[in-house]
Amino acid sequence: MLQKPLASLLTMGLLVQPIAAHSQALTYNYSNASLSQQSLLISQFRPGANCEANDNLSLFAETFISVCRKASIRREFPSEFLNSYLEDIKKNKSASGKKAWKLLNDNRFKK
Repeated sequence: MLQKPLASLLTMGLLVQPIAAHSQALTYNYSNASLSQQSLLISQFRPGANCEANDNLSLFAETFISVCRKASIRREFPSEFLNSYLEDIKKNKSASGKKAWKLLNDNRFKK
């Protein structure tokens, strides 16, 4: 797959929702992107040195799952947390928040 530079993504209007990644503020609108554009965007946001949830608190759950977890996690993962930062999920003390955090750290779903 050919990768377009970040500047061309900006001109395509894909980068509109703020997120933090590796101490750098980046933006994107994941929901309006085609499958190939989503793959390109995911490739731009790599987790830290490893795929541990505690080491990637600045990533969205959607991005972290796409890069670091098996697709089967989506069957059990509470969908209301897909657009939440891992840091917010970790702090959430509700039953579904605890479940989401536990699933993100479950070895069954590691790639």
